[in-house]
Amino acid sequence: MADGTDPTQPAPITGAVKMSELTSPWGLEGLSIVVMGAGGGGIGTSISRFLGHAGASVVAVDIDDEKLKVCTDALEADGTTHIGLIADGRDKAAVAEVVDKACELAPLRGSVQVAGGMWPPQWSPFASDDPAFDDVMALNFGSTVNTVRAVGRRLVEQGNGGTLCNIATTSALNGMPYGSAYAASKAAVLSLTRSLAIEWGSRNIRINAVAPGSIATPKSASTRKAGDTDRNDLEVIPMRRRGTSDDIAKGVLFMMSDMSAYVTGQVLCVDGGTSVRPTYNDSEELPVFVHNEELRARLKDW
Repeated sequence: MADGTDPTQPAPITGAVKMSELTSPWGLEGLSIVVMGAGGGGIGTSISRFLGHAGASVVAVDIDDEKLKVCTDALEADGTTHIGLIADGRDKAAVAEVVDKACELAPLRGSVQVAGGMWPPQWSPFASDDPAFDDVMALNFGSTVNTVRAVGRRLVEQGNGGTLCNIATTSALNGMPYGSAYAASKAAVLSLTRSLAIEWGSRNIRINAVAPGSIATPKSASTRKAGDTDRNDLEVIPMRRRGTSDDIAKGVLFMMSDMSAYVTGQVLCVDGGTSVRPTYNDSEELPVFVHNEELRARLKDW
């Protein structure tokens, strides 16, 4: 070129960006975000609150009145612009109405799909006659398909791009014996996420996933007996603690905001390192086949 620059190379950095000059790194002000499965005070509620603190108008959706109120009360206390809606993600018509209400609140930015899970009675050997398998698939994958399709369709119509984030699980990356329906449904969510990232990329619509590990929530606490503790649960988590709902919400906020503007089709594991931990490690994070005591002592002495 006449000015001597190479058009095939990135433009030179002319000056450092100061954080003080970034008035809004999130880019969510004045935009609405649907949070499916927002109630109960767990992951969905934390996500709703973090998005609200970042300036988004939150459309909190849950199937349960009491659980939804936990979220909307928190959003009210935070001063977040929001509405609360009762809807089932498995109902296409109900989801379409949610999207309409979100657009009435503010221009639509996107959605977060939290609704899902599997309760202890639904755990079952795959070889058995498992009546809950289809139900688990419908809740985790079916509701995600309905929401992502309805939100994505509206974002395409708006023509301004957008962002979506699906809540998966680290079990989708590995396996879950006796919980194969849950692992399979979330693996399907990850595959859908990757496919749509390619399909919608040219429309500037990004879609990612966050895969939680072991997270302490009101729902998980309800499955434990009184006085039950983590026992040796923490030994399989490299960071030696269970995650919190806020840990997940921070990852989702990153994925939903402009801070991840060039990220799509990705899975962010928020699991304290569990997904990369070798299965052959013992409680001291040494391979079970290392029996030499001198070697073990040397490796631990740091």
